[in-house]
Amino acid sequence: MPRPIELLGARIGLGGRCLDTRDGPIAIRSAGLHTRLSAGRTDGDRVRDLGDIVARDVFRVLGRDPGMAVLQEARRYSIELRDAVEAVLARGALPCVIGGDHSLGAATQAAVGRHARRTGADVPGIIWIDAHTDANTMETTPSGNLHGMMLAAVHGLHVPVFSDVVEGGLRDPRRTVYVGARDIDDGEREIVERWGCRIFTPEEIARIGPERAIDEAMAIAGGASGRCSVSFDLDSLDPSIAPGVDCHVPGGLDWRTAEVILARIGASNAAVAVEVVEVNPSADPSGKTARLAVEAAALLCGV
Repeated sequence: MPRPIELLGARIGLGGRCLDTRDGPIAIRSAGLHTRLSAGRTDGDRVRDLGDIVARDVFRVLGRDPGMAVLQEARRYSIELRDAVEAVLARGALPCVIGGDHSLGAATQAAVGRHARRTGADVPGIIWIDAHTDANTMETTPSGNLHGMMLAAVHGLHVPVFSDVVEGGLRDPRRTVYVGARDIDDGEREIVERWGCRIFTPEEIARIGPERAIDEAMAIAGGASGRCSVSFDLDSLDPSIAPGVDCHVPGGLDWRTAEVILARIGASNAAVAVEVVEVNPSADPSGKTARLAVEAAALLCGV
């Protein structure tokens, strides 16, 4: 019997450049997420929508320091989301978090680590499908965008806004694998290289094939238990096919390649938690990015 899927909308845009990513969960649901996830299931209650966790609107300061109001609200919000994801895991369901800017990843990834330690299980690795490595700190960030810092915190570096969020939930960077990364700041590149993370660029994936790339990624992230959490940022795709994101980075994955990667993860039943993030509906009135997000979520959930 497939695991129950529990949806959580993460309505936050404070961590990125564009507040409109907070409407990502609305767009993804409107594109048919629940229907797609329920396909082939005889019990419709096996897909449960828990609604949204909503970040409050606060003023952001321009520059590398977003200001105390943003930091305080991001901390509050992230703890609320972390506790919600941890509760889903405690019920034995698969959390599918839809967003929303990627700063939400601090909450999801910490919840996975905390739950594993609480139950005495192996702490899963991470597969991070993204144009970016999100490993900046407040000292290295050129932008001040929190959606580029959460993995630094999750891997134990000092990022004050997320310190309380990741407490008890740290993850091993040696079991974090980046897929599709191609826009890496100098400071975070040094960090990621020091950690020893494996990075599959779009060029390498095209050269060796998506099957080989994701099989290797799952072997590293899965470790002895074969379990991992998966975060899919729509900007991992090329902007020509997914324009509705916050950060457009040319040279991304085509959909066929992404589809192979996502389906292979879903078929393996390796994922303990899934994120599909950074849908910015204001940048894509056609809604095709949200429709791709629906398909990505379904494939990762093994549907």
